[in-house]
Order: sequence, then C-alpha cells, then structure tokens
Amino acid sequence: MKQFVKLFTFLLFILSTGILKANTIDIGERVNLESKTLNESRSFQVVLPENYHESKVTSYPVIYLLDGDYNLHGVSGMLDSLSNKGQLIPQVILVAIADKGTEKYRKYMTPNGVKSPSGAQGKADEFLAYLTKEIKPYVEGKYRTAKNSIIVGHSMGGLFVLNALLESPNTFEHYVAISPSTWLGDGAIIKKATEKLGKNQHQPISLHLSLADETKMGQYGFINLLDTTSPKNIDWSFKHYPDENHNSVAVLALRNNLKQIFSGWHVNEKELEENNTNQTLNHYQQLLDKFSVKQSIPANVVHILMRQFYRQQKGSEVPEFIRQASKRFPSSQQILITKHSAFAGHYNSKEAGLEILKNQEQEFTHSIEFIKAIASAHEDLNNKKQAKTYYQKALDLAKQRQANQWVMNILNAKLAK
Repeated sequence: MKQFVKLFTFLLFILSTGILKANTIDIGERVNLESKTLNESRSFQVVLPENYHESKVTSYPVIYLLDGDYNLHGVSGMLDSLSNKGQLIPQVILVAIADKGTEKYRKYMTPNGVKSPSGAQGKADEFLAYLTKEIKPYVEGKYRTAKNSIIVGHSMGGLFVLNALLESPNTFEHYVAISPSTWLGDGAIIKKATEKLGKNQHQPISLHLSLADETKMGQYGFINLLDTTSPKNIDWSFKHYPDENHNSVAVLALRNNLKQIFSGWHVNEKELEENNTNQTLNHYQQLLDKFSVKQSIPANVVHILMRQFYRQQKGSEVPEFIRQASKRFPSSQQILITKHSAFAGHYNSKEAGLEILKNQEQEFTHSIEFIKAIASAHEDLNNKKQAKTYYQKALDLAKQRQANQWVMNILNAKLAK
C-alpha cells in the first residue's frame, strides 16, 4: 500500500511539473479578427496545402468551411488524402470558420426573418457580410488564392449555403449544402427560392446537394423547385446516401462533391498511356484555365510523360520538352526537372541524373523536395557525405516550414544511416 501511495504521489508530481506532456495537433494558422460587421472577436483556421511554399507562382482554390472547429480535422484529413497525396483534385486552401457556441452559430446560420431552432431571430445576412467583407478579403490579400472559391455547410450550415446562393450568388463559384436544414421555418428557404431562384443575373455557379438517411430535412421541395425552374446559370446536382446518417455523411459527400467540381484533374494511367504528350498537356491547360488556377501538373502524370519519352528512346528530346512545357506550366518546372533526373539516372547514368539537378539547384533552394532529390542522387552514387549534407539542408528547411511529421521522419532516418 505504501508503495502504491508513493507511486501515485510521484505521478501527481511529474504531471504537475509538466515533465509529462501530451503532444497537441496543430493544424494551420489560427487567425483572430475583431469583426466590425458582427461587433465581436471572431476566429478562423487557415490550412495551406502541403507544398504551398515549394513554388511562388502557384494559386489555389479556397474552401470556406462553416462550423469549422467541429469539421476541421475530418475535412483537413480528407483533403490531405484527396489532394496533397492522392492528387485527385488540385491543391486547395482550407479556411475553417469558427463558431461561438451552438446558439450563436444557429442564429447566424438562420436566414433573416426566420427563427433559429433556439428561438432567436436569424442573422444569416450579417454573417454573410462578415464572410464577404472581412474573411474573404483577408484570405485573398494574404495568400495566393485563385478566383475559385467554394462554400461548404452541413445541416444548419447547409441552410446558410442555400440562403447565400439566393442572396448573393456572385460571392462564391461553388455552393455545397450537405443535408441542409430546409425544414426550418416551415420551409422558409423554399419560399424564398420560389421568389429568387433563376431570376438573378449572375455568373455561372454550381450547387451540390446531398442527403443521408434522413426523412425530415425537407430538401426535396428545394430539389423539385430546381427541377421545374431549371435555372440556366446554376449547374446543380443531388446525391442521396441512404447508408449514411446525418453526422457521417459530411466528409463523404464533400469528397465526392470536390471530385465533381474538379472533374478531369485525375486521368487514369491507361488513358494517359494512350494519349500523346500534346494531348495530355492540352488537357491540363484547359483544366487550369477552367478552374482559374496556376498549379503544377500532377506528379504521376509527369512521371508517365517522362516514361513515354524514354521508352520510345527519345530521351534527348526531354530538355526541349521541359523548356516548352515550363513556359506553359511554370508551376510544373520543378517536378519536370526532378522526374527527368530520375529517368536519366536510370536510363543513362546516375551521374547524369545528379548533373540535371545540380544545374538547376540555385533556382530551387526553397524546395524541400528538390533538395531531397539531390540528396537521394548523391546517395545513389554512394557520396555519403554530400548526401547527408543535403538531407540536413532539407531537414532544416522542413523544420523552418513546420512540415508534416512524416517528412521529417524520412529525413531523420536518412541522416541516421
């Protein structure tokens, strides 16, 4: 018993002195603003793409996520898989907008003239003004954003999205309403849509609706209205998820909506192999123009393009191809060069692969991936000292950028050899 008491006392001591500390997950930058529109302090989280700092000529679509603190981890993890790693859509900036408690959140999500579930008068117009006059200008002024913004809301947030589309359709390019609470106020949003839908002159936009296994959301009245009015400047879609519930549907629906919004970004390997180089480049040029973004062609696509050159014994044509492609796709220059180095190292010589990277080193000193590629090329040549020097450079830059832990794990493992 005495030993147990001593152990318990010791544990209390180390906890109180902070010897044992749990690691916290810090995602992105939390921004605090004194909102003049809402007359209170508000905050939101900005999550940048994994390779945001690798290029200074890229631009990104922005997802504005309502109820951001509640949805942040699920959505940011999904985007990491879908965009950063899977490259099924372009890389995006995520802006997760915090609430200030359930009652206030519901009030700001409820259209003006309608009572929220808590009984307060809705103030969606004020919150929309906060988004358009304060958050969007801040984000667009500080980060490299494209003219391609997506507002996402679930449940009460979905109702806000529908109201925003009706009140201010030019604010966003894409509207995603997941299981929206269209039942509120005896279907007040449907009555408003009857008056406004298709009658406003605005840019072409898209609306993406979804529903889980719920039977009391009242969404079909809104869908029927879209069906009968067929608004020419709204490209809309609806998907039912009968095997999901109200809380589980959000991330799945958003993932599918984003693939739909950015349809064509992923081209399967078989189709890429059947296309020639110009067909592939033209495809991505059209997509970048359509999405209004400046980004690199996906790495797996560049890999296949290089493979086509070398399998057809046209490796000598690659430098001119890179020169021309880099003019059309400036953000792709780095991946074009590193893939060229990898294939030259395999088909020609390891020395040739390293030389390609060294010739461009000064241009990409800011890039963790490029420095890591030089380190790897030295490692292949058994230049252990040079390899460690470059791995250390990459690690220093990764720490400075607060890169993902898995990146630093790889670099630390290389240095430990």
